[in-house]
Amino acid sequence: MTIIKYIVVAVISYLLGSLNFSIIVSRKLAKKDIRESGSGNAGATNMLRTYGKKYAVLTMIGDVVKVAAAIIIAFFIFDAPFDMIFGFAERDTSIICALYKAFAGFFCVLGHIFPLYFSFKGGKGVAACTGMVILVDWRVALILFVIFAVTVLISKWISLGSVVIALLFPILIYIFHQSLILTAVSILFTAIVIVAHRENIKRILNGTENKITIKK
Repeated sequence: MTIIKYIVVAVISYLLGSLNFSIIVSRKLAKKDIRESGSGNAGATNMLRTYGKKYAVLTMIGDVVKVAAAIIIAFFIFDAPFDMIFGFAERDTSIICALYKAFAGFFCVLGHIFPLYFSFKGGKGVAACTGMVILVDWRVALILFVIFAVTVLISKWISLGSVVIALLFPILIYIFHQSLILTAVSILFTAIVIVAHRENIKRILNGTENKITIKK
């Protein structure tokens, strides 16, 4: 029965993740698929560069909310305490609930990167990962946000900020939770983000990655 629950959560989370809001927003409001513009990536950064802040914010909110929805549904299926979605309890309970969040978040991110509804060509999963991190541990999310902001302000590369916080995520998870299992799961998210940004990393090393203006 437990295995069936995990399968159901994985499927639902993946389907929710496949709701790529950069594609949805660009098609509905701009009447054009974001993948046909800018970098061709279906994510908030390309929305920002191509259509501006309003569209980027709508995209980010949608991608974060879908992860939250996946986690809430997962808690219902696993019969986990709903007060743990945004809070903490005893260490053992906290670790188990964090693993539930990470499990649902993982498949939601997979759906975001390989969306069923959009020919399996989606974004790079940063916004979706952000939603998961906020719900797993807001303290880690806050630290990563500050590091991301500083990195982007200095380098002007959003992709570099994304890669840096992806690398730091499992380290902070271990520091705060001292759980090898949860740390191992967080490494999967790091791997997903790094692989999704492999072309960006090459351009960063070559100094040809697109930069963003401070105003944006």
